[in-house]
Amino acid sequence: MKKVMLLVASLIATVALGVTVFAAPQKFSLDNMEIKWSDEFNGTELNRSNWTPQVGDGRAYGGPNLIGWGNKEKQNYKAENVSVSDGTMKITAKYEPTTYMNTKYSWTSARITSDKLVHVGLGYVEARIKIPSSQGIWPAFWMLGTNGKTWPACGEIDIMEAFNTRPTLQSTIHYPNWSGADVYTWANTDDYDKTQWHTFGCYRDGKTIAFYIDRTLLREYSTEDLMTSDKAGKRSVLNDDYYILFNIACGGNLAGGVPPYNPEWNAVMEVDYVRYYKEKPAQSVQPTTKKDVPTTKVTKPAKVKITQAKNVKKKKINLKFKKVKAVKGYQVRWCNNKKFNGYEEKRTSKTKMTLKGLEKKATYFIKIRAYKVSKGKKIYGVWSKVKRVKVKK
Repeated sequence: MKKVMLLVASLIATVALGVTVFAAPQKFSLDNMEIKWSDEFNGTELNRSNWTPQVGDGRAYGGPNLIGWGNKEKQNYKAENVSVSDGTMKITAKYEPTTYMNTKYSWTSARITSDKLVHVGLGYVEARIKIPSSQGIWPAFWMLGTNGKTWPACGEIDIMEAFNTRPTLQSTIHYPNWSGADVYTWANTDDYDKTQWHTFGCYRDGKTIAFYIDRTLLREYSTEDLMTSDKAGKRSVLNDDYYILFNIACGGNLAGGVPPYNPEWNAVMEVDYVRYYKEKPAQSVQPTTKKDVPTTKVTKPAKVKITQAKNVKKKKINLKFKKVKAVKGYQVRWCNNKKFNGYEEKRTSKTKMTLKGLEKKATYFIKIRAYKVSKGKKIYGVWSKVKRVKVKK
């Protein structure tokens, strides 16, 4: 999660200029968007107009305090460990004893950044990736802010992180609290075979940020500044322009150990493409005609009734609610303030779920609404009555 960097302010022309804010994450459609920038990783070498390999152990980018890249990483990054062939970009971590600035390292890997070359603004960023699973590694697809401030004031968006041999795929946001310290929150899932090809995406519209796996929503967060609670801070930094990074860390805070001391060991992360989408100009979107207008009125789903909202062990809340007929699924929203500033959200097709990763002694407010799909658009019912639950255990 925590990836500290020293950021340098720069005035550059980027693809992020002139960003338009548009519909909420659950409503956006790639049919109404266009690719503003992409790297399809064709050819035989990394496109240096898009990417710069970062080398060493972090000291060259932030001094002695950044050794291990702020994460206690154990590898020496080398430009030679990134390659392009057969339509994919490959980052290879391997056992390779080396010395960097008089420090010995057992493993090498690669880390590339689009900083000062390509920045992305509001819209949708997606990459298609095949992740390795191996002892002691931490592959990631992530972004850092371009406001010229040092971490965490710049903001950090981890679109995809994976750890060791665990099946977990995770997405994380970082932003500064009102005193400047790091605040973070994350969503994860074990419901995917992480070693297969998947798309990982992040959508931002200036009000929310949403993470997707295979274009299925993982979690959505508000990006409004949060004034109270343990997650209070300047979340609006998540609406700024960002640059993109890919890397595999060996060891480190979340790697669950270190890789094998074995000359035969290596782990490869492959990236098929990375793309940045923005909304099409208004004149490019076809106007609605009479033929497009539904001839029958679509009724909204009925109101959801929550039948159970109970705190259980390990800072969890179990939810149950009555099934609503003829709906596609349910939108569950929860927050530790009754105004739902800085809310978290998840969608489900089931009538029970467990909210995890909650704060002890905090009071959570929960509401649910059902939705159906008509002609590709989601139609929402009214929100349920808000349930209030205190996390006591």
